[in-house]
Amino acid sequence: MSKNALFIASIIALSALALPTTAQADSKYWIGGWSEKHWENQNFEPYYEPAKLPHDSQWDYDDWKSNDWFEQRDSKMQLINGFYNSDILRDQYVDNDMPVLEVGPNFFNLGGQDKRRVTQVVDEVFGITGSKVFGSFMIYDWESKKAIGIYTQQGLQLQ
Repeated sequence: MSKNALFIASIIALSALALPTTAQADSKYWIGGWSEKHWENQNFEPYYEPAKLPHDSQWDYDDWKSNDWFEQRDSKMQLINGFYNSDILRDQYVDNDMPVLEVGPNFFNLGGQDKRRVTQVVDEVFGITGSKVFGSFMIYDWESKKAIGIYTQQGLQLQ
């Protein structure tokens, strides 16, 4: 072998030793799914807020009463007018013998509990559900003029 051939062979051999070898990693997948190592240091939560109470019982221990809001105003109508001024409520009327409460855009910005409270206050001030055996009123959207729910003696039901 000539000097040049020996020199080139040694450079190739040294280069091969200097190159990194392929990375060796634990297998990520096994027959039953991902391996245990895959789930380490992961704190994945599938929901923004984990459910603590089922929806149908989340207000069981709520001791809020309409008087809590009435006491903060001079009169009940001042509270109702505040809902109108805040664009939570838009209008009230009767459609085919059914009372209708038309809600504004800020009604949709309220949480479920406050939507229930606003409609409960409206019912208490105007006495709609107590006026008939099956008293109720419809909740209409201000924009589409379509029904989005109903308030009965059992409370608020939104679609």
